[in-house]
Amino acid sequence: MTLKLVDAAREHLLSEGALPDDLARNVRPQVLLSWKRSIMSGADLANPALTFRGEHHARAALRLAADPVLSRLADELSGLNAGVLLSDHDAIVVQRWVSDPGILPLMDRINSNVGFCISEESIGTNGVGSVIEQDAAIQVSGPEHLAEALRPFTCVGVPVHHPITRRLEGVITMNCRATSGNPLLTPLMTSTATEVESRLLAQATTSERQLLDEYLVAIGSRRAPVAAVGQDIFIAGPKVTDLLEGVDRAALWEYVRGIALGSGLAADDFGLTTDRFRITRCKPVINDGRIIGALVEFDVDRPAAHEELALVAPPRPTITLPGKSPALVQAIAHATRLAAKGVPILIEGEPGVGKYALARAVLESAHVTADKIAVIDAAAGWAEGATKFVSLLREELENSPEALLLRHLEALTPEAAAASSALLDQFDDLPDAPRIVATMTTGGAPTPGHRRLVDTVGVGRVTLPPLRDRQEDIAPTAVAMLDKHRGPKELRFSSSALRCLMRHSWPGNLRQLDATIRGLLSTSLGPEIRPEALPLDLQGNSRKRDLSAIEELELSAILSALKQHNGNKVAAAQSIGISRSTLYRKLQAYRLDPDKQYF
Repeated sequence: MTLKLVDAAREHLLSEGALPDDLARNVRPQVLLSWKRSIMSGADLANPALTFRGEHHARAALRLAADPVLSRLADELSGLNAGVLLSDHDAIVVQRWVSDPGILPLMDRINSNVGFCISEESIGTNGVGSVIEQDAAIQVSGPEHLAEALRPFTCVGVPVHHPITRRLEGVITMNCRATSGNPLLTPLMTSTATEVESRLLAQATTSERQLLDEYLVAIGSRRAPVAAVGQDIFIAGPKVTDLLEGVDRAALWEYVRGIALGSGLAADDFGLTTDRFRITRCKPVINDGRIIGALVEFDVDRPAAHEELALVAPPRPTITLPGKSPALVQAIAHATRLAAKGVPILIEGEPGVGKYALARAVLESAHVTADKIAVIDAAAGWAEGATKFVSLLREELENSPEALLLRHLEALTPEAAAASSALLDQFDDLPDAPRIVATMTTGGAPTPGHRRLVDTVGVGRVTLPPLRDRQEDIAPTAVAMLDKHRGPKELRFSSSALRCLMRHSWPGNLRQLDATIRGLLSTSLGPEIRPEALPLDLQGNSRKRDLSAIEELELSAILSALKQHNGNKVAAAQSIGISRSTLYRKLQAYRLDPDKQYF
């Protein structure tokens, strides 16, 4: 951090009148730079609000490594009015430890809790988002927080890096009262982060350790830039990291693996171009007879004259949908790679999972404007006749659209499916043949006619999982839907209401969730949607803890019986073969109030 940069930040804040003169001139450099970022990001510091992003189930390795270390730290801090947070690299809190109830109300008042995002953009300078922005430890005390709601606190945040890849994994933050700030807290938290990183290293797989060992040997014996590349790991120094900026790591691994196996495939086969540098050596790393990675040596001084081995990624299509679950991220990544290649894509899944939204996003990522897309929905009435459907398809193809989006292929008759496939095959050889993206609801064995059409439009196939299998997507999707439908109306979900939504199975998937939210908009009275405003079948989730599969089935049977008998607990208990007292005891075990009318 140069003095010139710090002075420039200070003068900018003073010239904008953003801060009092005495405060801006005496504040520490790290905090000063964070102030400038916060103010320039447009954060609403007068009325800051932490955004609920959903209970996070990712970063399991980080939580496993951190839990015993931070549990012990929280116990040691007991009686000192302090709490500890673990956040991921997106500033979302994934776990909280508070042994001292004295500070708990203060933390709850600002929603410093699991599932909330504590970024600089949302609440200004703080002990989570500022650490991520600077990738360094920071202590922020009292008035050093720009947001008044944070000024009762001293926050000490430190980054946690992956011990092998050195990428940022998360942030550990200690919150205490503003009067309890002490310079010694920063080295305490830094040593805590080091202990968590050591546990992460101990948890590393054999493959990760072997790749790291091979990489350390390689960089000590070779002058050329080297990287270790595996399916889920990338280890390199700053020079190679900068050279590969923007390169899709999954595509890079597949390409490098192909070189190691001698496949002879070119970079273009993986969406990579070749005019910046080239691979001069590729040594496979083998464990138990299989390739787990490769040591890749680069020639960066003499760019290749041909495209056989050099790697520079062209601008890749970007597909964005609400949610960050592994299942959704994997589906989007696969769709992105297919879109880059321009092959026909078939998107499959249950009804209402968002197949059409993903299809639109795929075409948008390929820079196809809406007016250049011909959409044909096979679920429309005229799709029942093969002649009518094929005639419409031919008419659209003759208009030479840039893209053809076929919806609900499962609704076609076998004759219409076979005829459509034959027609698409005819147009496929034309130089201006359109991109093809199709959607189909899964279920049942396809007829020969449907199988032929699926083979034609499904060169690349993407399966979109149901909402029940990507629970962490429910909260951000619900928030996005609410923002879409609410118009000028000021309305938001409470965190407890979002938890209710996340704990529902949503058999109708996104379509059911969207209908629920539009219904809430028509009935909501205040600025916040709370659990009691939700539909009756969702209110039972308001106090529900995380359950096993068997417990889910048992609770579902109990709630269904209560609903069937209009909340009559005697009748409900008799219908499922248990006593009334057992019913009460089970509801209490599931943290539900037996005397509350859920139905």
